[in-house]
Amino acid sequence: MKAPPLKGLWYFKTAAELGSFKQAAEALFVTQAAVSQQIRLLEQQLGCMLFERQTRKVLLTQQGQELLPYLHKAFGQVDMGLATLKSDPNPSTINLSVLPSFATCWLLPRLSSFNTTLPDYQLRIDPTEQLADFNHDDIDIGIRFGFGEYQGLKSELIAEDELVIAYRPGLIDPHKPIREQLCKLNFIYDEGRDNEKAWLELNKQLGLTGHTFSNLKIDNAALVQQATVAGQGFSLLRRRLVTQSLALGQLEIYPGFAWLCEYRYYLVAPERHFEWPKIRAFRDWIISELNEGTEC
Repeated sequence: MKAPPLKGLWYFKTAAELGSFKQAAEALFVTQAAVSQQIRLLEQQLGCMLFERQTRKVLLTQQGQELLPYLHKAFGQVDMGLATLKSDPNPSTINLSVLPSFATCWLLPRLSSFNTTLPDYQLRIDPTEQLADFNHDDIDIGIRFGFGEYQGLKSELIAEDELVIAYRPGLIDPHKPIREQLCKLNFIYDEGRDNEKAWLELNKQLGLTGHTFSNLKIDNAALVQQATVAGQGFSLLRRRLVTQSLALGQLEIYPGFAWLCEYRYYLVAPERHFEWPKIRAFRDWIISELNEGTEC
């Protein structure tokens, strides 16, 4: 059956809600005859009566009662879609707030993939440790590493990560006992919930308790990684953030240790932002990239 015209469906919905062709005509700014004609054409196309006409009112038939809820839902979806488009002030630009470490080590190496996959969108990156103020900042979506609890915002889990022992190639021989090798090196680290717990577990597994390391503290995960690439020592780094350095041969990881982070990666924004076409496209792209794997 050919789909009936939207005008007829809209006129039917309005008349059904008001219980009167006359009131429907006033609400639609058309004549009563126009309403009656559109509904009669709709009934002819559907092959059933939708209204029982009475002198001063109209009543829905059983078929009309069955149809009305579907139209409420359908036109409601249209209204939501139009509201979503209206509320996005710049539908071709994705304003992204992201942790500097994730931006530097993971996102930037994948910009060519973004441009190829989503050529109709421009990505503007705001690297910051602070969660965006979506009411005042020009930000569409954020990427955070935490527990996903952000008051007044929707968060969607996109990936987990784990901490691994990383070092410059040649600095550690994975075929020899690692304890003695680590004890000769600087430990490069930044403070954090997962880092501290992973370090305690590493000490326990490798029997490092009691050894005093020469530590290099840097409060930035990306700089910790750069110092590790430069051969300044070993570090505990998130596996997802070192994939590029592993692929380029800048780093190696020790295969005998990995600590699953309690923190996870989340997309964070007001709930309405997740309905914007550009955010749906970005979400699909980043999840696809993250699902490609972390092993190199």
